[in-house]
Amino acid sequence: MALVVVAVCGCQGQKEALPPITATPAASVPSVAVSSPRTTHERVQQTYIEYWKVLAQAGKEDPDQARALLKAYVMGAYLDHLVDGVRKMRDKGQEPAGQVSPHVKEVWIAGGDAKVVDCQGVSGAHLVTTRSGQVVSSAKSGKAFANIEATLQRGKDGRWRLASLHIKDESCTPPS
Repeated sequence: MALVVVAVCGCQGQKEALPPITATPAASVPSVAVSSPRTTHERVQQTYIEYWKVLAQAGKEDPDQARALLKAYVMGAYLDHLVDGVRKMRDKGQEPAGQVSPHVKEVWIAGGDAKVVDCQGVSGAHLVTTRSGQVVSSAKSGKAFANIEATLQRGKDGRWRLASLHIKDESCTPPS
């Protein structure tokens, strides 16, 4: 769904230059998020991973419901951008199917800003028609992995939310 949903919804922003104050290489992330993260790195990583699950569900909902689902994980113009993408996808009679598999490689934090570098498995993600479930599109260019950089910001409520996401052209190798 990463490339399919993001390609349909579009990704926003250019590469963000955040000063890497701390960098933590992450081992391959389990598919189930940590239930109660203790460190800031764990909270950022958990938010990022949960975002993909919520985005998959939001892509199957009407735009208002999509916004309600996403607002706990996405903020500002990027939230508007995703909801507009869901609206366009739904207008075409399409929705996401399958799953992506995040493989977080790094989490960088600088104050209230964070960057997540992911080599996401996308081979199981598809775009299908809402009527028949027929596959319309699969992972971009037949690539099994997408090289993703996401920027998160900590809100006034203390929650981390995605502010932008960029799919890089360069290939990547997931952490082992």
